[in-house]
Amino acid sequence: MVKKWVMLIVALFAIFGFIAPVTYAHSMDSEAYSDISEKDGVIKYVLRINMDQLRIIITPTDPEISNHAPDVINQFLRNSKTEVGSYLLSKIKLHVDGLPLEGNLTSLQATEVNNKLYAKAVLEYPVKQEPEQFILSYNPFFDDLDQWHTNYVTLDLGGKKQNPVLTYDSREVQLGELSFAHTVKQFLWLGMEHLFTGYDHILFIIALLIGATSIKQILKVVTAFTAAHTTTLILTSLHIVTLPGRFVESAIALSIAYVAINNLLKLNTKHNTWLAFGFGLIHGFGFADILSEMRMDGVQFASSLLTFNLGIEIGQVIIVLFMYPVIQLLRRIKWPIPAISAAITLFGMVWYIERAFF
Repeated sequence: MVKKWVMLIVALFAIFGFIAPVTYAHSMDSEAYSDISEKDGVIKYVLRINMDQLRIIITPTDPEISNHAPDVINQFLRNSKTEVGSYLLSKIKLHVDGLPLEGNLTSLQATEVNNKLYAKAVLEYPVKQEPEQFILSYNPFFDDLDQWHTNYVTLDLGGKKQNPVLTYDSREVQLGELSFAHTVKQFLWLGMEHLFTGYDHILFIIALLIGATSIKQILKVVTAFTAAHTTTLILTSLHIVTLPGRFVESAIALSIAYVAINNLLKLNTKHNTWLAFGFGLIHGFGFADILSEMRMDGVQFASSLLTFNLGIEIGQVIIVLFMYPVIQLLRRIKWPIPAISAAITLFGMVWYIERAFF
């Protein structure tokens, strides 16, 4: 009798092993290895990760998923490089000095680790300067497939070294500390750079300057715009108020066109201060976009937010000081101002259509 039960149990295990999906065979206790270094303005992240699990995540319905033949593996790597890159970059987040980095998958190939088949992925993240603080957030497999997944990390950045082990309960590692002086310098310049490269914001300021008829009105308009975008910048950065990015970008484009049309039709400019304030609230959401994924706490967060906003104000003052005399000079010729307003209107409408409908 006992013999029959033993044979029945063995048979059940055999049947289960035959029909069980491949995920059961490769979903527990997997290991990964990360080597992260910086050279010539690029952080290089070399990740070696279990090939079977990666294939299960990327191509779960592939009938050849358990086939380890070299030509099958190479075909998977070749055909799925884009999907692998998207998955890894969505699950691996790097922050340098509080700000997120944008990376690219530059290489994907097969390799072996301890006689097991791995995928070797090389991710590269450009950086402008040697980082003071580095944060790695690592999330592949943990919630998708294998909560027992382990990643052995080797960090070597600017002479700072660390060898953390990442697990389900410990998915993040930080290397170095960000100084107050570096925070102020970085975010002050970041605010100025954000304004100077934000052509829609620049055109909006120019449109407001064209509509102003005196220095007093310019001061009112600039002050209203500053107060408004500072308010929403702070509220958004604190995650108190948020709006969809598509709506914000479309509204910014519409605000440019509206103010420019107002100038073209020579409508009452007494309301420009309220226009600057109302549309400034929308522009503040646009300014805050770059800080939405910022990783800072306490004093660092407050100082970075304030200096970023100060950088925007410095950039705004520079634009006003440069453009105001130019606009006043062009008023004497008369026709260039309507032409500029018409061009700004066109840009605003094109941007609105592009952002709202495409």
